[in-house]
Amino acid sequence: MRGGGKSMRSTNQPLSEMTIKVPGPFAGISDLGFTAQYRSQHFQEPLRDIPLLIEGPPPPMRRLAELLQLLRGIEGTAYTWSDPVMLSDEVVVLAFRDRSLAGQTLSDGEPVHTSYVLNLVRPVVFTFLRDCAETARLRLADVIEMRVSTKSESIADIVLPLDDIVRSNGDRLLWQLAG
Repeated sequence: MRGGGKSMRSTNQPLSEMTIKVPGPFAGISDLGFTAQYRSQHFQEPLRDIPLLIEGPPPPMRRLAELLQLLRGIEGTAYTWSDPVMLSDEVVVLAFRDRSLAGQTLSDGEPVHTSYVLNLVRPVVFTFLRDCAETARLRLADVIEMRVSTKSESIADIVLPLDDIVRSNGDRLLWQLAG
């Protein structure tokens, strides 16, 4: 880098394990939130699945699990979503799966694929919220809070207006659909 700045991390060092907690992302339900869990991995490995653990009260969680099925059908993207699985009446899990390399591998001699880099650096919570609003048509809260941490420390508390994450909001209020 110019100006004597720090150099980028060596590709031999693993990317650290990290979690991103998002409380109350859906309009009208403050006690439903999710956590994205990034496991440690080396930069040049194919991206690992990123599980999202969603927790909330039973009636909206049942309806949310049904609507999350719609995310499986998104086409033309460099990623897919796993089937949502209800672990209990208050917990649903699904995973973000990178498909940017489509059977290819990263090596020192090949160019890095743009979709791979985007899937690596763009927080999966943004992709999840966008897909919830645009595909499942779920209405999101006007402000999205995120808490980023590692096992040993809190890294950042972030508050963003919804417009900074998605262009359009859904029209389905999850709390009205429950029951």
